[in-house]
Amino acid sequence: MMAMVMEKDPRAITAERAWSDLKAARSDHERDWEEIGRLIRPQRRGFMTADASDYRAEKPLNSGAVIANQHFSSGLYGTLNNPANRWFGVSSSDPALSAFQPMKEWLDLVASIIRASFSPSVSPFYSATTQLYGDLSALGNGAQIAEMRVADRRIVDQTISMAEVCYDIDADGQVIEVIRRFKLSPVQAAHSFGIDVLPEKMKMRALDGSRDKQVIFHHIYRNRDWVKGQLGPKGKRWHSIHTSQDESAVLRHGGYDDMPMTAPRWEVETGESYGVGPGWIALASARKMDLMERANLRAGQRAADPTLLAPDRDVMPLKGRIRPGDVVYGGMDISGRKMLGTLDTFTGTGLTLEMQAQALDQIRDAFHWSLMNLAGRTGMTATEVVERQEEKLRLMAPHLGRVQEEFLGPKIAQRFAMLWKAGQIPPPPPEAAGADLVIEYTSAAAMAAKSAEGAATMRLIADLAPMAAIKPRVMDRISADDMVEVLAEARGVPARLLASREEADQIAKARAEQAQQAQMMEAAKAGGGIARDLSAAGMGGGQ
Repeated sequence: MMAMVMEKDPRAITAERAWSDLKAARSDHERDWEEIGRLIRPQRRGFMTADASDYRAEKPLNSGAVIANQHFSSGLYGTLNNPANRWFGVSSSDPALSAFQPMKEWLDLVASIIRASFSPSVSPFYSATTQLYGDLSALGNGAQIAEMRVADRRIVDQTISMAEVCYDIDADGQVIEVIRRFKLSPVQAAHSFGIDVLPEKMKMRALDGSRDKQVIFHHIYRNRDWVKGQLGPKGKRWHSIHTSQDESAVLRHGGYDDMPMTAPRWEVETGESYGVGPGWIALASARKMDLMERANLRAGQRAADPTLLAPDRDVMPLKGRIRPGDVVYGGMDISGRKMLGTLDTFTGTGLTLEMQAQALDQIRDAFHWSLMNLAGRTGMTATEVVERQEEKLRLMAPHLGRVQEEFLGPKIAQRFAMLWKAGQIPPPPPEAAGADLVIEYTSAAAMAAKSAEGAATMRLIADLAPMAAIKPRVMDRISADDMVEVLAEARGVPARLLASREEADQIAKARAEQAQQAQMMEAAKAGGGIARDLSAAGMGGGQ
């Protein structure tokens, strides 16, 4: 017989208190987030209401800020982790070990396995990351959680709206507590957690097929009583507790070996848990542009549909509405005087298209529009495109570094741990036992930064070539192996494509030996010909 579900569970009460405390601590940010959501990212609202879905759907009247934010977030996606590119690799902290060929091949294999785990057939990572970059560019913050579903053979990456999640961080910027507040119907709760664990009232509503949404909390926090190797929640470094608000009952108590949520920020002030993004910079201009758009529309409406003045109700038929082509009986008296007039109060707002265009330009500047968007531009040379790319990365380098530090790096390390525990990654070579692994970014942003070394190398070769015709020793200063490795790293070439230096030396030695043998054979042939000529000449002399 199933035990009764405990109501007013202390763990559920702790989760509700954590939500109240953490949400109150960020109230100053939420006022700006609500405005940013209204004007720049309409998908994210509900910060100032009890529920993220209970907000007044007031739509912006100008799409300029929304479009700028979408273009910027798409640019981040293509720059940092475009799935069409080999956007990261894995290496060792020991350079000598990384140069060891079996280790290089194993590191390449590991990186390929991890990248495959991000593919749509395994995880919705890329679509979820598109959402996260939209939040990050507008709100300056994002939240994504990852869970492995062993039964489904899938890894679920889910981007959570900042309106329904709060978190706390430590002095190093690492997430140490997460509380999420969302809604499920009793039917959905029974499907997610099992009907037997639901409190009695929710269970009855689930059996009745109720679709009324109820508040669910998901609380993740560090396990202070962690015992390594123990089964159950006590053997997990992080507690994971789902609770219902109505009965304060625990629906599921599990855990994670690693913190499942990553919370990247765009720009953070010292001592702040939450950051600001380009949307916060563009907010003032977005407000101004929205107000100007509303004022001009109201003025245009007043001019196109002015208020009519009439002496009495009998003059205006159809409840005061006059349609084009209608005949208004009583609109003129027998003397020919008009009995209808308009309230002529429209004198113009003074808000020009140039003023609106200026506000839009300021919004686009906040989102690096001119650098991120090259669509429709013609006549640019390859050099100009590269220069624009380098300028974009120079301006955004601090922020891209934070995204890699707080999102991509932890996400890749988290995915490696998941796959390693699931037995999906083969063991490393024996020589690599205990070695640390390092993530190497090979995205468009990282490659553009590294390409400077490759370009400098090629420029040096081009500069030395004319001098080498006069002084051949100049080229002897160039290390061929180092040049190949620098160019390969700058171009993001897979490690398996390059042979090791030892193998290259053996190939060069074999080639030299073959050349020497060929020379000896040519010399032998030439010597044999001379001998035959001499012999022929000697024989001719004797005759």
